[in-house]
Amino acid sequence: MVNLRGSAVLPGFNDAHAHVVYYGLTRFGADLGGARSVAEIVERMKLHSRTLAPREWQQGMGYRSDELAERRHPHRRELDRATGRRPAFIDERGGHARVANSAALEAAGITSETPNPHGGKIGRDADRSPNGLLLESAMRLVADIQPPHSIQRRKQGILLAQRLFLSRGITSVGAAVNRGFADDLRAYEELAAAGRLRVRINEFLSWELLDAASQLGVRAGFGGALLRAGPIKVFVDGGAERVAVRSGGGTWRTTPTELRELVMRATRAELQVAAHAIGDAAIEAMCDAVEAAQGGRLRHRVEHCTICPPDLQARMARLGMVAVMQPMAARFTRVASAIFFPVRDRADLAPHARLLRAGVPLAFSSDLPVSPDPNPWPGIQVAVDDQVNGISLLSALKAYTAGGAYASFEESDKGTLDVGMLADLQVYEQDPIDLESGRDGLRPRAVLVGGVRAFGSL
Repeated sequence: MVNLRGSAVLPGFNDAHAHVVYYGLTRFGADLGGARSVAEIVERMKLHSRTLAPREWQQGMGYRSDELAERRHPHRRELDRATGRRPAFIDERGGHARVANSAALEAAGITSETPNPHGGKIGRDADRSPNGLLLESAMRLVADIQPPHSIQRRKQGILLAQRLFLSRGITSVGAAVNRGFADDLRAYEELAAAGRLRVRINEFLSWELLDAASQLGVRAGFGGALLRAGPIKVFVDGGAERVAVRSGGGTWRTTPTELRELVMRATRAELQVAAHAIGDAAIEAMCDAVEAAQGGRLRHRVEHCTICPPDLQARMARLGMVAVMQPMAARFTRVASAIFFPVRDRADLAPHARLLRAGVPLAFSSDLPVSPDPNPWPGIQVAVDDQVNGISLLSALKAYTAGGAYASFEESDKGTLDVGMLADLQVYEQDPIDLESGRDGLRPRAVLVGGVRAFGSL
């Protein structure tokens, strides 16, 4: 028995979609968050380069091109001023654009003659020479030839991310990936075996690992209470202005035909699919694929699900699909609908309330590091305050707890305060439900995972 003397207890948060290893590795790169000009990016990269070994690649992460005075991405020659002949690249915070310096482009063999890869684009100057910008799948052209991070560095990154999650009351995470990275699963396993993994991990597997996973007998829910091999992750469309919409345009990183084949193979192997689909055309393609595969029992997931009109809401409900969303996107869509997306009914954008009314299970997440702080409370408040698609506070809390558990087939084990459930708990000095305002800055006083204190004090 623990006497909390009037404190409130909530289930631990479940962040259903966060890039754990990627975020952890960026902690060893140059932090470009909040940069206001190309010159500032160059200066930060120059300072960070002094911490690196002679042949080590350099990375930076966190800038936003629309926050820079120039309102554009840096050019490779501008990065060269900071990095010299060291291969380097920087990632925009949204995770769909990268700028490589001249040395990295040279190492990857990218020239004026290099064709755009399927689902991606190489930025070019007027003479067709690459300017360093790599969009969507083109980002991999340099990442694939970068020397891989050591397993030790991966584990260090996971521990850094874990500390942040626990301090925000997050006890379970859907660990999203951008590509194969089979070593990520090994890093989690080694930490778990050493007793150092304190959050529950549902590790996504890239679509490239589908055949290997199915041949090994991996199925939906494979693993234990602490570490599970989760859904097969696939990108359907791009980000920002490159989302696939019914009115035309956008980037198809996976075509509808390819997606249908992938979902069919995954369903036969009893593997869940988590599909990055922002635009209505991409969501429709995922619905078509699930319907063709008759995969309703596998709770196939639509990650982001940002532009979702009523007919797709109804289809997702009928097909047993889950909407895994980032509530902070509801704030972004007020601007994005005017800048990136064609004019449309605002009710179709981040339609939390309408999805719930249609019967679609809803799971909330941060998409860390797209949201640099995974604290669920600001997103919960946005979801509640949304004047078009607002939901109740209890519904938002459910989406950030039981909703994530349902998405990973764990609703009988966690996500609620019931007898027999895992004791993943967070403790607050006062009940957050009773607060009229000020939830954005909430932090738990203590966090328990499996009944063991993992953060704070009781």
